[in-house]
Amino acid sequence: MPSTVAGIVDSLLNDHPLALDDPYHLYAQVREREPVFRTERGLWVLSRYDDISRALRHRGMSMLAQLKANPRYATSPTLQTQAASMLFFDDPAEHARQRRLVSQAFNNVTVRDLSVWVRQHVTRLLDACLDKPAFDFMNDFAEHIPVAVICKMLGVPDRDIETFRDWNFLITSATAVNVPDEKMAKIEEATRNLLAYLDDLLADRARHPADDLITKLIQARDQDDRLSREETTALAFLLLVAGSDTTSAFLGAALAALLREPEQFALLRERPDLMPNAIEELMRLHGPVHFGLIRTTTEPLTVGDGVEIGVDQPVWTLLSGGNRDPRRFPEPDTMDLTRKDTRHLGFGFGMHTCLGAALGRMEASVALGELLRRTASISAVEETVSWVDHGNLRTIAALPVEVTPA
Repeated sequence: MPSTVAGIVDSLLNDHPLALDDPYHLYAQVREREPVFRTERGLWVLSRYDDISRALRHRGMSMLAQLKANPRYATSPTLQTQAASMLFFDDPAEHARQRRLVSQAFNNVTVRDLSVWVRQHVTRLLDACLDKPAFDFMNDFAEHIPVAVICKMLGVPDRDIETFRDWNFLITSATAVNVPDEKMAKIEEATRNLLAYLDDLLADRARHPADDLITKLIQARDQDDRLSREETTALAFLLLVAGSDTTSAFLGAALAALLREPEQFALLRERPDLMPNAIEELMRLHGPVHFGLIRTTTEPLTVGDGVEIGVDQPVWTLLSGGNRDPRRFPEPDTMDLTRKDTRHLGFGFGMHTCLGAALGRMEASVALGELLRRTASISAVEETVSWVDHGNLRTIAALPVEVTPA
């Protein structure tokens, strides 16, 4: 691996660092040597917690400008649909408008009510997995949870879930900084298929309302204001793409980490009340989204020791570097499920805080909680795991485990 900060950043941008066994040492080198770094091409790279959180909260930061600057934007249904979703909105008022309407359909009450179905779904998966002395936690269990949950929320029939899963897996890889043309062509095809499906689903729900998120989005109103057809399609697209692979990737990373820390794993078994805090600590240490999407400044941003980043400058945040910043977290590389302060960067900050954070937390708590409740022991079949660089996500290819049912 390169030894200079410039070389490390270039590798992070252009190679496959998330497939490494330990990419965190690379973030640490950047963070400790040049925490506010500018590449030869003018990209600002932030790696300390305080600088990243300041940038994420800064109102003068545009993801939309960066997205539209992509040479593929004019012909890309994937990028154009992303631009139509509130994730990329620059206007705080318009973002707040959509978020207010969406929150009527996608709120804590909805997540709480959905938890009953999630527990039933997890139980069905575990029934099949625990019939065997060993199973693949990723491919037999974790990957079958989040996309099924989102499809349940949207009102997608069970028969189409695997098709949605295939489309979603391709589309999420578009978050990579660099996507080869051949891969992008497959992503665009998946996007066109998904948009056509959602368009038909929206038309059907407009004629025949049901008890699902699509219907609630169609019916959401704030006095005379409501979501347009295009906005509803973009939001459904966003919820599916943002809420599936991230959760399964986190579940795999969380269990792999717990298996490496038997004392902490035993503590969680003894004290299931620690699960909410454990989810936050595991997200801090092993959150699947390692890098923020590149943003462009529309107003000056001051970071570090008074470094001013001017207007129209691209800014890239190393989220996983900030989550292990020793200036923010004592012994940052140590797993401590009782850690008092776990305010991590995994769900973002500010206007673009993850809409599905409550849903992701609930799914992780139910999945890991039920796994622990129904097993007396869990051990890894292999000493090492194979990591995959999937767009902006770090995920595990497979995680075979041996189990003893409780």
